[in-house]
Amino acid sequence: MTLTMPSRRLLRSASALNPPSSSAASLLPALQSLTISAAAPTPSSPTRSFHTTPSRPWFWNRNKKPAPASLEDQASSSADRHKELRDHLQGRLQAPSLFTDEVQTAKSDQDAAGTDAKSRKRDPKAYTRYGASLVREHLAWAADPDPRSRVRWERKMVIRQVRHGTDPFSVEPRAERIKRTERVLASRSPWLPTSTKKLVHLARQIQGKTVDEALTQMRYSKKKMAQEVRVQLQQARDEAIVERGMGLGLGLGADAEKKEKVKIRTKDGKFVEVDDPTRMYVAEAWVNRGPWRGRRISYRARGNMHMLMKPATSITVVLKEEKTRIREHKERVAKKLRQGPWVHLPDRPVTAQRPYYSW
Repeated sequence: MTLTMPSRRLLRSASALNPPSSSAASLLPALQSLTISAAAPTPSSPTRSFHTTPSRPWFWNRNKKPAPASLEDQASSSADRHKELRDHLQGRLQAPSLFTDEVQTAKSDQDAAGTDAKSRKRDPKAYTRYGASLVREHLAWAADPDPRSRVRWERKMVIRQVRHGTDPFSVEPRAERIKRTERVLASRSPWLPTSTKKLVHLARQIQGKTVDEALTQMRYSKKKMAQEVRVQLQQARDEAIVERGMGLGLGLGADAEKKEKVKIRTKDGKFVEVDDPTRMYVAEAWVNRGPWRGRRISYRARGNMHMLMKPATSITVVLKEEKTRIREHKERVAKKLRQGPWVHLPDRPVTAQRPYYSW
């Protein structure tokens, strides 16, 4: 138990009892810890000390500002104070700023827009089942968060492309030249109720053939999934024509008169005659393993049973034009000419000569 009492009051009372001034000074050390006992100390009621010195010095709170009222006190005040505190906590500015007028203007506009929105009925088609907005203006924040930077980047890329195109000393990279002059389309089918071992044979059958020939093969094939592959080929062909402008021919101008057959050799070693460089062919075809569609019990002998899993597979086809196959044929021929004829014993200096055996 601590008794908080100024020492000056005790000294003043002590000086009244003892006139000499030296008695007050002599009492100062003793007053630091003054023991007051009402009776003789016992084990059940021991003596307790009362400290007369204050817990904090007298100059502790001299220049200290009063503590602000807590949020609970402010919230429990009048209704006006409660509304002011709520607006202050919900606002974007915590202190006076240069943008106070703009914030107030935006707040008034927002209140007006909120009033108009409340007057209109909420469209259920503009929101998902979880409350996410599908409005174009709201989706723009995620799809195009910084339109100014995007416009600057697009302008920079256009300037770079024009500068490289007009510079006589600049060389266009091979990959960019291929993307600019050749068209490609990749199309993937939905999950089909078959296995990869069965569908991979159809993918190998149509690979390297023209689209018309691949459709003919799938039309007369005895495989069950051949009709699904034929539908996927037709869909990929239509998308290539509409979206990429592939397979439209040379037109009716001067290019149509220059139409001639070119005999090329594919990478598989087959010779193909090309009379239309825009004709589409299946450049690549592969299958993808999908999730299990379900399971079925297969009952066996002696009370055993096996679980038969039902697989799902999809096929992906890549369509290109014949001008790509012509370019690849020319590159292979040029590479072979650069290498020169094969020589069994090339003319080169003999190295690592020793006057003794190496073993």
